Amino acid sequence: MTRKSLGYVELEWTCKRCGTVNPGMQKTCTNCGGPMAESDQFELPEEQKLIEDEAKLAAAKKGPDIVCPYCGAPNPAGSEACSQCSGDLREGAVREAGKVLGAHTTAPAALVACPFCQAQISPNLPRCPNCGGDLAPKETKPAAAPAVPAKLPTWMLIAGAVLLLLCCGGAAVFGILNARTEDVRAQVQDVAWQRTIDILAEELVRDSAWEENVPSAAQNVSCSDRYRETSPYQVPNSTEVCGTPYTVDQGGGAGEVVQDCQYEVYASFCEFQVYQWVVVSKASADGRDLQPYWPSPDLATGQQLGDQSEAYQVTFVADGQTYTYQLSDEASFLQFTPGSEWTLKVNSFGSITAVEP
Repeated sequence: MTRKSLGYVELEWTCKRCGTVNPGMQKTCTNCGGPMAESDQFELPEEQKLIEDEAKLAAAKKGPDIVCPYCGAPNPAGSEACSQCSGDLREGAVREAGKVLGAHTTAPAALVACPFCQAQISPNLPRCPNCGGDLAPKETKPAAAPAVPAKLPTWMLIAGAVLLLLCCGGAAVFGILNARTEDVRAQVQDVAWQRTIDILAEELVRDSAWEENVPSAAQNVSCSDRYRETSPYQVPNSTEVCGTPYTVDQGGGAGEVVQDCQYEVYASFCEFQVYQWVVVSKASADGRDLQPYWPSPDLATGQQLGDQSEAYQVTFVADGQTYTYQLSDEASFLQFTPGSEWTLKVNSFGSITAVEP
């Protein structure tokens, strides 16, 4: 697929010191002034507006931050000295980038009520713009550990295990029974054969094909565009189809909003009529002897012979039990003279798997 860029959004990060949510490209906390830590992660904001300011957009495209090897402060890509401690950044680690943060949405963030004055304000503000109330998150007690689910009753575990064994073992049992055979001494009781030849005639039939494959002798041709294939690249007579936009962390406080796109290619598909050889009847011959022959049909004007098929069957009897054996070639069939004795390999389902003299 082709990745199509729709723009950039500023991400956000949460200060571990005071819990304040900060703009992603702001590297110090807007509430307590503490620097962003290397372990702090960028996240999608509730309101994901595309960056329009040219200077901010250029900064967003620079790439991942460089983490100072001395104080751990993040610095914009391309920096040579740390903005916090002036340390040399040549040995600094480049912040991880490329993580998919989630689907992009253009919906505005839902307003929340200020807990002090009840004014409707934007979420994640450090102070209420109406009354000045401190909105920084307060330390909370850790959540209680989830309750450990009760163990299943023993009888349910046993029943589940038995069911699993039955399901998994069924195929294995079938294979074993099919492979296990016993020798049965049997005598040829009966033989039968059938041979068939298709009789063809040319008829005007309806057919369809892509335009380049339409026969030159086709009649009443009618064509229209139809979806043919998907291409990762734009080609003539194609339509762009893109997936849901999503945001990829660039490692510097901004995320690139992208779409995976591909192209549905259309081509001319035609319906037409053309003369083709079709089966109009069949000529058959059969018998219960060892003298099979092919039928000799009388062909009408414009007809010709088509495909041939043959089938043979031998019936054995042993201790009052009857077994049938199917063959597909004449040479093998002619060995089974009525009254001759053979050793049959019979599996657990009563089917013949092999025949020996």
